[in-house]
Formats: sequence, C-alpha cells, structure tokens
Amino acid sequence: MLVLAALLTGCEPTHAGEGPKPVDCTVVVDGPEKADTTQRIEGRVRFRCGKPGAEKLTVKIRMEQKSGSKWKVVTSKSFTVKGKQTIAAELKYQNRTVSIGCKDGTFRTVVDWSRTSRGNTESDNLISGSMSNPCKSLFGDR
Repeated sequence: MLVLAALLTGCEPTHAGEGPKPVDCTVVVDGPEKADTTQRIEGRVRFRCGKPGAEKLTVKIRMEQKSGSKWKVVTSKSFTVKGKQTIAAELKYQNRTVSIGCKDGTFRTVVDWSRTSRGNTESDNLISGSMSNPCKSLFGDR
C-alpha cells in the first residue's frame, strides 16, 4: 500500500507541501539575420514550456539599431500565448519574429518575457549579440 501511495504522489511534481510545481519554460533570443527568402532583417525569439503548458506566456520582442553609443527601437511586437500554444515537440521550439527591410547598421534583438504557472510568475530580459549589416554577404555579391 505504501509503495502504491509513493508511486501515485510521484505523478505530479511538488515542492515543500506547496502543491504542483510551476511549469518550466525556456526562452531563447536569436540575433538579427537576413531572412531566407526576402530582403528583410529578422530578429527571433524561440520558446517552449513543459506540459501542460504555461497558463500565460507574454513576450515583447524588439529589434534595436545602434545609433552612436545608444540603441534605438526600430520595430517591436508583443504577444501572449497560453496552454498548448506554449508547448513544442522535444528539442523543438515555438517562435515569433520581428523584421525590417534590409539596411546598413548594427542591430540586436531584445526580449522581455513573463511566464505565469500555478500561481508563480517568472520573468527575464534577454539581449542577443549584435550583428553589423546582416543583409550583406560575407562573400560579396554573387
């Protein structure tokens, strides 16, 4: 009987008598790069959460361009996903992008995110590395 009780309690992770453990989410920011099929620069955020998904995952993604010693926002987008929309297959991610037309300059992607799960909120700010002139080929025009 004790073995059965121990097996059943292992089905849902808990911590210190507080009930089910919050769902973990992974959020990754990718630096700006030239889009594969268009003359655009894209910044991307990738994310995935454990099952059954986050109650709410809110993400604000923005692309910034360096202007002197400061960074200025050139485009941004916010979105909120819930439950199954936050889950991805093993070793895969959901993703969202922002983009602008190709132009010279130094760019970076910045993401502010917040996850709510089982009464717990977690948030962070992520900044990609910078990329100079993402639309220009390293090998010159061919």
